[in-house]
Amino acid sequence: MTVARESTATGAPHAAAGHSDTAENRPAVSRFTPLTLICLGAAMAGTLAIGLPIEAILAAAAALTLALVGSTVALSRHHPFARLGGANVVTLIRLTVVAFLLAVLFAGGGHPVAVIAVSIVALSLDGVDGYLARRQGLSSRFGASFDMEVDSAFALVLALLAGLGPAGPLAILLGLPRYLFGAAALAYPWLNGPVRPRYSRKVICVLQLIALIALQIPFLPAPVAIAIVIVTAALLAWSFGVDIHELRRNADDSGRPALIRLGQAIITVAILVVVWQVAGGVDVLDILFTANPWWLLAACVLLATHTVLSALRWRVTAAPLGIDLSGGHAIREYFLAQLVNTTLPGGVVGDAARAARTRHQATLGRSVGAVVVERGVGQVALLAVFAAAFLATLFASGGITWPPALAAGISAALLALAAAGLILILRVRFAPPASGSWLGRLVDGTRRSLAAPGVLPAQVLLSAGATVCILAAFACCAAAVGAPLPLGAVFAVIPLVLFAMLLPISVGGWGMREGAAVALLPIAGLTTAQAFATSAAFGLMALVASLPGLALVWTRRRTLETTT
Repeated sequence: MTVARESTATGAPHAAAGHSDTAENRPAVSRFTPLTLICLGAAMAGTLAIGLPIEAILAAAAALTLALVGSTVALSRHHPFARLGGANVVTLIRLTVVAFLLAVLFAGGGHPVAVIAVSIVALSLDGVDGYLARRQGLSSRFGASFDMEVDSAFALVLALLAGLGPAGPLAILLGLPRYLFGAAALAYPWLNGPVRPRYSRKVICVLQLIALIALQIPFLPAPVAIAIVIVTAALLAWSFGVDIHELRRNADDSGRPALIRLGQAIITVAILVVVWQVAGGVDVLDILFTANPWWLLAACVLLATHTVLSALRWRVTAAPLGIDLSGGHAIREYFLAQLVNTTLPGGVVGDAARAARTRHQATLGRSVGAVVVERGVGQVALLAVFAAAFLATLFASGGITWPPALAAGISAALLALAAAGLILILRVRFAPPASGSWLGRLVDGTRRSLAAPGVLPAQVLLSAGATVCILAAFACCAAAVGAPLPLGAVFAVIPLVLFAMLLPISVGGWGMREGAAVALLPIAGLTTAQAFATSAAFGLMALVASLPGLALVWTRRRTLETTT
């Protein structure tokens, strides 16, 4: 079955847990080797029979050769039997089918009758290998892993082929769950725990493969194909979700934050896949590959400048709270925080870390307050620029034409924010919160940070500079992909895209930012592909601009090595 967790519950003798005795299993290895050569020849013969180009055949043969070599090594280490067993022979046949399909993929697709026929054969053999292994008493760690990896590769190649058909790139989503789960398990080891056998898991895996085979039908209507993808993806998400819930329940409490981060990563990938489909993924790649590097370099410089100005704003904010930061120290810490924020789910882990690292000069509450106030001031500055630009473009003729529903929604949101701000000011003025409450501490910290002599003018200048830099960086990314934005759009539309990144449900704002860009930037005349490419370029340049944060990590590691 094409599920990463299935082998943990098969009852296979994982204790052959270590390495098999090579003398004992040498007969099995000696039988396996000639079979691999037969499989290689069969795959090449099949692809030649349908007239695939020799380049595609050789590429698939090279991939199959690597897989067979790896399988032979794994067999010698994790198959503690002298007999090879019929199960592994069946899995080899299915691997040959995967190689055939890979050659078709390398050739650009097509040949649907041959693809569907061999896929049905492979699907029919699925489950036979497990039955034979149990019947012959030859279940092993190698057999379980071999079966799982071949199934996963089978699903992935079918999904990539389906991506060339009526469903489009959205179909690729059906081939990724096993690999996404495996990647997550590298970061969160508790996902490697055992799960109970579940019949519904096996059924959904079979339905996944049936759906992928059905998507190879060239005359399948696009709406039907997309519906198949959505329903199958929902079933897979439910199946994996049940297993993740069980693994989380069996893990200790430390797994909860990891589970949240995993969920954010999955949400990010799902949103990106959907938006990619809407924007036309192939067109996006073409645009990105032809982007102007000089505009991208300018965006990178502007984003680095934005980080420097924000770091200085943090230094100014923290000083009245008793946290004395040098300019260089604040800049290094801020670059590191930006690097963490752009690479980890939530977008605030880096900020929390810099608050924790500066708590030795004051209480942790003051350190957190300085970070919260600094980030809040930055968002208020961006909101003020957006509000002014929105009102200007709304009433100016010849500017941006806002859709009536969107304009009404934005106007209502701005009025609601203004009313909430006024109510908060009146509350603080006439009914001050208790000094020990969180609101009281926040108000006190904000007053101390902003009311100190010379602080407010510095905050305004630094915030204005940081806001202009980040908006200009996004505009440079738009120019890089051949879609320059008018000035009104830079100040009135881009902030909306950036505000979408504040929702803490994705990794580094990815997905949410692209979705907002595809929805909003066409107002400024961009195509959906250009909007996606602009947002993706901005995300990549933000990551590059935050790389100086690695210098702080390296410096600290060297310091620790020298100290010890």
